[in-house]
Amino acid sequence: MPSVALASASVAPARSEGEIFAAAMTAAGGNDIDGVVRALESVGDPTQRTRLAGELMAQLSAFDPRFRANLALALASEFNQLAAIEAAGRDLVQHDPEFALQWSTELPPGAVSRRMRRVIIDELIRVNPRDALDRIGALPAGPGRDDMYVIAAGAWGRRDPDAAIAWLRDLPDDELKPRLTSSVGFEVAQSRPDRAIAVAEMLPEGRDRWLLFSAIAQTWVAVDAQAAHAWAGQLPAGEPRDAALAGIDTGLGVPSSRRIARVPGMRGRAGRTGGGVAAVASAWPVINSPDFEAWLATQAPGLSREEAILEYVRQRGAAEPEAVGPLIATLPGHIRDQAMAIYLDGLLIGSPREAARWVRSLPRSERSDELIEKTARRYLMVNPEAALEWLEQSTLPIHRKEQLLREVGR
Repeated sequence: MPSVALASASVAPARSEGEIFAAAMTAAGGNDIDGVVRALESVGDPTQRTRLAGELMAQLSAFDPRFRANLALALASEFNQLAAIEAAGRDLVQHDPEFALQWSTELPPGAVSRRMRRVIIDELIRVNPRDALDRIGALPAGPGRDDMYVIAAGAWGRRDPDAAIAWLRDLPDDELKPRLTSSVGFEVAQSRPDRAIAVAEMLPEGRDRWLLFSAIAQTWVAVDAQAAHAWAGQLPAGEPRDAALAGIDTGLGVPSSRRIARVPGMRGRAGRTGGGVAAVASAWPVINSPDFEAWLATQAPGLSREEAILEYVRQRGAAEPEAVGPLIATLPGHIRDQAMAIYLDGLLIGSPREAARWVRSLPRSERSDELIEKTARRYLMVNPEAALEWLEQSTLPIHRKEQLLREVGR
């Protein structure tokens, strides 16, 4: 079979690692983030680039934390250098907490921005939780402010369950309180399931309380099976007990098909997610995980099954590809196709290399030409050498490879 020559343009002489690092440092000294990115783009080996990016951020420790935070965003977006986000976000809070919070609200959409926002909120909570929540509460009202409030409440629940629960009890009973309560409850359930019961009982009877019951049981059965069964057994018959028993089964590794079949009234119930644990258990057999349940509980009620699946993939796919990618493989029909497209878009923004790896991992029947071309276009912009090698090994027909390369000027 004839092969296509993929690299026709002249290649510039390779620079040494020292030269690349010096160029990146020079660009950083001039506050030239694009220049830093261009210098690191010339490193073909991802492992070497990761090491150089880490060394660069360490060398810049004395630089303005605002510059370092913006640089970390760029490195994470272009090269998936997520470790840079952690240190830069914490440093920014230590330097100027008020600016850090305001800046985080102005970040563009995307997985990298969400990661930075979570780091900043978590650090603000670590330093002074009450002050952090007051600062967030003082932001202009809107969905963005509410989401940050929910994240902050969960972060406090993770660090200091008793203080976070006491704070919840003093909150007014408004529309946001159930989301805040669920966020705290799911975090507490991961480490103190017995303590999370009090949080669950602060929620009205319905979906959110039953989801939290399930999460409590799932953690509890792993650390004290006897106590978990005793608690579940004394719950009122119906959805409260069903939720706890489903959580116990999940914690013990019982397959979802058996878990749904054993609970009365769970077969065939679907529709909107507001119908209690029975609807949840039947609608989410392939997304039955503490992470998903915690996410779902912090969302506004009323999402349909399809809407919730796609929104979960959109919000968490790029940030947690190792968890969301395998999940997509279990989805049925057209939901799977839509989820794949959303997931790929997120990966291409954060890490074209990870997107390329994921596309290659798909069964041949699902590696459509459109997926390959979409991935190649972005990958060629970030790492042409690696992208050309990947494209050459892809299943894209030769004539479409040639056309694609002409369009991108290769």
